[in-house]
Amino acid sequence: MSLQLVKESSLLYGPRRITSTRLAYELFEPYLKEKDREYLYVVGLNTKKEPTFLNLTSIGTVNQAIAVPRDILKPAILANSTSIIVAHCHPSGDTTASIQDIQFTKNLIQACKTVQIQLVDHLIIGCATDKYSSLREQGHINEDE
Repeated sequence: MSLQLVKESSLLYGPRRITSTRLAYELFEPYLKEKDREYLYVVGLNTKKEPTFLNLTSIGTVNQAIAVPRDILKPAILANSTSIIVAHCHPSGDTTASIQDIQFTKNLIQACKTVQIQLVDHLIIGCATDKYSSLREQGHINEDE
């Protein structure tokens, strides 16, 4: 078995830098708007905070998306990403983080530490609204994590 990573450019997320929560939202928003169930995406970033990949990790149900850190970190490792941002949508439009969202984030932080990839943020995006929330801004992800 052989695996080869080929770097290619993409117009989908082009040469932009993700330096704020708002820019991260703008990157994920086209993929997570108007969904009828929860979708979870991950974007990998290089040291300049430029996207190295965008990956759909999970398609869930109307109220949950099941993802494990291994599935999130695999493309990040393959793409030599130094950090990641995850985002998922809430079909209800309510962007309040659930207990499960917070626990998932804490578990992902620990997995990221193990492979020395920084979790920059976890966004929750309302599917039928322009609302989003950041678990970093809410204090669930600290600067040193």
